[in-house]
Amino acid sequence: MTKINKIENIMRFQNQNIKYIWSDSESSLQALKSFNVKSKITQEAQMTLLENARIRLGWVKAHIGIKGNEIADILAKEATTDGIPASLPFPKSFLKKQLLHLSLSRWQAEWDNGETGRSVYSIIPKISNKQLHWSRECIQFATVHGPFPSYLKRFGLHSTDYCGCGEIGNPLHYATRCPLTLSYHHKEPSPQFIVHWWKSALSRKLSRRNMDNLITFLATNEDLIKSQNTKPSHTSA
Repeated sequence: MTKINKIENIMRFQNQNIKYIWSDSESSLQALKSFNVKSKITQEAQMTLLENARIRLGWVKAHIGIKGNEIADILAKEATTDGIPASLPFPKSFLKKQLLHLSLSRWQAEWDNGETGRSVYSIIPKISNKQLHWSRECIQFATVHGPFPSYLKRFGLHSTDYCGCGEIGNPLHYATRCPLTLSYHHKEPSPQFIVHWWKSALSRKLSRRNMDNLITFLATNEDLIKSQNTKPSHTSA
């Protein structure tokens, strides 16, 4: 027997011992080829393939009548109902997603049923882990925790709720009506659109910048906006 015949016989023997596994899941085959795999199941499959050099993988198109592939699909469907339950570890990404969902759900329930922060709740009823990019001044404006007589009086820092112009000194007053802050005014909303006004004003960059300037003005001109009276200067007609 010539050397060529011997080589041909060896190759024929080797080919006879190669086992082919065909799959219609292209994503699974690509994952098995990847070097950057975090799934424990995929890593174990890769090790099995490395330890068995005669196993070959191949892709076949699904649902075109290939008998073996159709049988595999039937068996896979049966396994979901009649198969033996298997305990497979969840990937970290899945667990992180579940924990995030649970945390946001609990946070939303606490936010819905809370007793504080109701002024902000009317503006942002749905919680989110996305940053709003509000400045310190915008937060003071939205929470009503800023240089406003209506807020400062609660802590004995102002003798009255009223602004120097005679009206209640709250954020909406200074942003829309007060003659002392005319340079920072927004258009005054109708009563039924006040919540929409807050949402709109705090969502636009230019409006937020104007609020920043307004809060800075109020903080640096406290004496100007102080009211010397304990009652409003105007009376009802």
